Amino acid sequence: MKAVFEKISPESKQSIVYRKIALPNFDAPYHFHPEYELTYIVKGEGLRYIGTRIEHFEAGDLVLIAPNVPHCWINQEVVEGENVQAIVIQFHSEVFSRSIFQLPEFENLKAFLEEAKSCFVFERHSLIAQLESFDTIKPSVNFIRLVELLTTLRTIEKESVLQSSLLQAKGHERFQDVFSYIIEHFREPINLQTVSDIAKLSPTSFCRYFKKYTGKTFTQIILEYRLETAAQLLISSQKRISEVAFESGFEDIPYFNRTFKKWKSISPKAFRKAHNFSI
Repeated sequence: MKAVFEKISPESKQSIVYRKIALPNFDAPYHFHPEYELTYIVKGEGLRYIGTRIEHFEAGDLVLIAPNVPHCWINQEVVEGENVQAIVIQFHSEVFSRSIFQLPEFENLKAFLEEAKSCFVFERHSLIAQLESFDTIKPSVNFIRLVELLTTLRTIEKESVLQSSLLQAKGHERFQDVFSYIIEHFREPINLQTVSDIAKLSPTSFCRYFKKYTGKTFTQIILEYRLETAAQLLISSQKRISEVAFESGFEDIPYFNRTFKKWKSISPKAFRKAHNFSI
């Protein structure tokens, strides 16, 4: 699966795209686009992939993704008759003209957007009323709503994710292809030569550049991906721990147990119990 370019097509004479999503599963592929994107999860849980970052998501999560950073959401369990739900707002930086950003009232907002080099993950906050205040019938009010929303977001607790900024750099599309390959093949043994060929580098050069741009080794990235997947399966399913291990790409159960405990400081069994699931 390659990170694909998505062309955002707002309605005529509209510069802000506002969508409410209700589907059996989040079906957008690993993709990127030149617009900023705010995604609020109303219902559902699973894994989100933003650049090199892999994390669990659940209802109430809100992230602001910078332009050209690859991302996707995957809910791991599709429940018949139930939909995942999200609110998505996409806007180009040009929605704020240069003249507007020169106004002193907009200096803080300009700085806030410039700080979002990759993405902001916001602490849980009751913003559903503001998010739902966008109007698809009267889009003229949406610019004001967007300014109000971004102003609120600027003041609340957030985590800045910087490691994925490498994916915005021109000439590093090769790494997007590698991350896409990981997402598609993480359950299988992943050969260094294969990903080196995808990146069009020798194995030695690949390891050096990958560590330089992600801050982690390729082995670490794959291991974290598999562990995040395992943690999500432990939370969202009642599958046996051996099944969780195999479905997350681990072939050796004792190794999985040791590695998971080292990563979470708790065994898989205890982790599941802490999240109210019995084995």
